[in-house]
Amino acid sequence: MSVCTHHAFGRRLCRFAQDAEGSVVPLLALVAIPLMGLMGAATDYSRAATVRAKLQASLDAALLAGVKDGTSNWSTVALALFNADAAGTGANVDSPNFNSNGSGGYSATVSGSVPTMFMSMLSFSSIPVGASSAAISGNPEQSCILTYDSGHPLSNVSVNFGGAPSVSLTGCAVRSNTSVNCNGHSGGANASIAAGTTSGCSNPHSYAQVVPDIYASVISNITAQCGGVNPGVAWNASVSTIPSGVRVVTKTNYTEYHVCGDLALSGTGTLISSSPTADSVIVIENGGLALANNASVSTLRTAIVMTGSGTTGGVIDFPNGNGHSATLSLSPPLTAGNPWQGIALYQDPRQTTLVSDSWGPGATFRADGVVYLPYADLSMSGIAASNDYQCTKVATHTFATNGNVSLTFAQATSGCTTINMKQWNEAALHLTQ
Repeated sequence: MSVCTHHAFGRRLCRFAQDAEGSVVPLLALVAIPLMGLMGAATDYSRAATVRAKLQASLDAALLAGVKDGTSNWSTVALALFNADAAGTGANVDSPNFNSNGSGGYSATVSGSVPTMFMSMLSFSSIPVGASSAAISGNPEQSCILTYDSGHPLSNVSVNFGGAPSVSLTGCAVRSNTSVNCNGHSGGANASIAAGTTSGCSNPHSYAQVVPDIYASVISNITAQCGGVNPGVAWNASVSTIPSGVRVVTKTNYTEYHVCGDLALSGTGTLISSSPTADSVIVIENGGLALANNASVSTLRTAIVMTGSGTTGGVIDFPNGNGHSATLSLSPPLTAGNPWQGIALYQDPRQTTLVSDSWGPGATFRADGVVYLPYADLSMSGIAASNDYQCTKVATHTFATNGNVSLTFAQATSGCTTINMKQWNEAALHLTQ
C-alpha cells in the first residue's frame, strides 16, 4: 500500500521530497563554482610552492659557489650558477642580488612570480614568490708554503727545512697534505699544519684537513697556439720590444703572449711593459724557463704559465752559484674577472714529469701571488721572498731547503686584498637562513 496515496502525512512528506529533488540541480551549480575555484587555487599555490623551493635551493647553491670562489668576481660566479640552475621553473624570475659585508658575511635575494592556471579566472594572473639566503665563510687557510704531495701517504715528509735556512714567515703558515719537518726553523709561521704529522715546528698542528687543489682548473682558460712547432724564444728584458716568434692572442681583459718551446730570459728590465695599464699572460708551450747569468728580469700585472703535453718538461733553471746568479721578480695580474688574477707563476697540472726544480745559491726569486707548481719537487738554495705587495703562496708537490737559504714570505692583508689572491676557505661554509 502506498503511503503517498493513503495517508495525509505521507502525501505531505512525498510532496516535500519531490520539491527538494527539484532544488538539487541549481544548488549544486551554485556550490560548484567556489569548489572549482578552491581546487584551482590549491593547484596554483602548490605549483608556486614548488617553484619557491626550487628558487631557494638554486639561490643557496649559487651563494655558496660564489663565496667558495673567493675572488672579487664571486658574484658573477654565483649569478651564472643561479641562472643555469633556476632555468626551466616556469616562473618569471628577476635577477638575484648578491651582497657581501666585507667581513665574511654574504647574502642573496631573488623574487619572481608564477603565472596561474585556474586563479586567472578570478582575476589573479600570478602568485609572487621569493627566496633569500645568507652565508658565513671561514677564514682562508693562509699558507705561504703549501705542499700537495699527491699520491703519497700522510707519513711522507713533503716540507723539509734542511741545511741552515733563515726562515721568516709573516702572517702565514706552513702547510702540507702529508707531513712537515721544520728542523727547528719554522721562522715565525703563525702555524705549522700537516694532514700527517709536524716535527720541529712552532705552533704545530697535526692530522689536519687535506687542502683541495683550487687552482688546477684555471688552465682551462689557455688554448694552445703552437702545435708541433717549438723553436723557442730568447727574450732580452733590456729591450722594450716583444721578440719575434711570440704569438699574440687578445682576450677580453688581458693579452696572451705564446712562446713555442723554451723561453730564455736575459738582460735587465721588465717584460712587456714597466708601466702596464692592462694584464698579460706569458704562455710557455712545451718548454722550460731559463735565466741567463746576471739576468735581472721582472714582470708587472703578468702571469707566467707553463703548459704542454703530459710528457713535455717544464723546468725553471737559475744559475747555480759559483759566481753565477740571476733574479726573477714576479707580480700578478690585477683585473677583476681575469682568471689569472693573483697568479704569478703557474704550471699546467697535466705536466707531471720533468718538472722538478733545484734553485741554487745563485737564485733570487721574488713573487707576489700564487706560485703554482703542483708536481714539482722544489729544492731551494738561494733567496726567496715576497715582492712589493707582500702576499705570496708557493704551492708545490714538495718543498725543501738546502744550505744557507733565505726565505722571507708574507701575507699582508692589504697586499692580498689588492692582488685578490685566491685561497681555500679552511672552515666549511654554512648557510645562516
